[in-house]
Amino acid sequence: MIRSLRDYLSYVEGEGGLLRIRIQVVREDLPELIERLSRKGKVILFEHVRGYECSVVANLLPSHEFLRVFLGGNDPYGCFLERIRGRARKNVQDVRAEYTCYEGDGLDLLEILPILHHYEEDSGPFITSAITSALDPETGVVARGVHRMEYRGKNRVGIALLNPPLAQLFQRFEKEGKCMPVSIAIGVDPLVFLSIALRLPPDVDKLEVAGALKGGEIDVMPSFSLPLDLPFAPEVVLEGYVDGTEKGRDGPLGEVSGYYFAIDGTPTVVVERVFHKEDFIFHALLPTSDEANTYLTFVSQAHMGRYIFDLFPYVKDLSFARGTFGSSLFVRVGPARREAVKNLILFLLSLPMIKKVIVVDEDVDLQDKDALEWSFVTRVTGKGDVLILQGLGGQPILPEVRRGEGVTKIGIDATASQKGLPKRAKVRKGDEVRIQELLKSIGGLT
Repeated sequence: MIRSLRDYLSYVEGEGGLLRIRIQVVREDLPELIERLSRKGKVILFEHVRGYECSVVANLLPSHEFLRVFLGGNDPYGCFLERIRGRARKNVQDVRAEYTCYEGDGLDLLEILPILHHYEEDSGPFITSAITSALDPETGVVARGVHRMEYRGKNRVGIALLNPPLAQLFQRFEKEGKCMPVSIAIGVDPLVFLSIALRLPPDVDKLEVAGALKGGEIDVMPSFSLPLDLPFAPEVVLEGYVDGTEKGRDGPLGEVSGYYFAIDGTPTVVVERVFHKEDFIFHALLPTSDEANTYLTFVSQAHMGRYIFDLFPYVKDLSFARGTFGSSLFVRVGPARREAVKNLILFLLSLPMIKKVIVVDEDVDLQDKDALEWSFVTRVTGKGDVLILQGLGGQPILPEVRRGEGVTKIGIDATASQKGLPKRAKVRKGDEVRIQELLKSIGGLT
């Protein structure tokens, strides 16, 4: 059973999905290294970072396939939708004795944690993988969320509280003139991280949902000095409080959209204590990486697939274009009339998340970029195959939406349906056994 980040990394390494970098690296080089090495499709572990007593893990979730260990191999999307409705019992396991504590006037987060300056014009280093927890004194529910944190010097980080439930909880603390005590966990397994990032009702403890997604109970651990629990055995825990009287401009920071985003007037977290495990692993999440893209697109594909396959039974498969944060979608369909394909495209473009849709026939592999391009070049005839719609709703992170404008969307019918196209030429098959033997002898195709 995977209970922690270390359990997950052990499993991934056993499956050949972990890339260990044993050469010492420099913190300033990590963003570019993560961007380049993520293309290998593996979790990346930098074992030695100059000046730090920790390793750094990145690209924690390179693709949807890596979630199958938690959600089953046959239909992880259906499993996700079924389990997310449940709530798991929490088992408290006290492992606080395994942590080293740092506190005092000289506390400087950047001396302990290799916080990354991700993009050229970022305002500074940012923690992008932190899970913040705070107890709601009225309901007794622990509010949790993933919020970016800007290093503001020494023991202070800004926190962008833009989403519920922590945004609303902090507003209540601020209205009463109080600081909000918080416990911040860094370094958990990716399903727990994904669960905390979900938008759920405010009376729900997201760790109970994480346990349900794992198929049963979930281990947690007590925080060190606050009356709340945390994900089990995170690599790092920060304790302190959010101070609404100490505000500053957050950012700019390059976000998943590939553009910079700044926020005025964000409060500051005053970190009073840092706890970490021996030889701890710092989770570095590059906002434009495959990992960030996977969190967004997996949840979207699960929810979309639920009704798309029911409404349009000729749909065979869906796949999001890499690096488009769920805005660009490829759809593979079986035999369908042109008007049916057009209905599918119009439906998908009505969804705020989707900006571009390309529909292809079932003889096209959605993971083969060359095949997708071939389908577009040869099967888009111009006779109503391209739809352009203007002034629609879109994802809030799109630049035009942030300017208060409508979104221009495009749908492309790249199928051969009713277009009078010639039959596709296919390479003649050889003997599969002999071919596989040859490929094995040369080490495969990669």
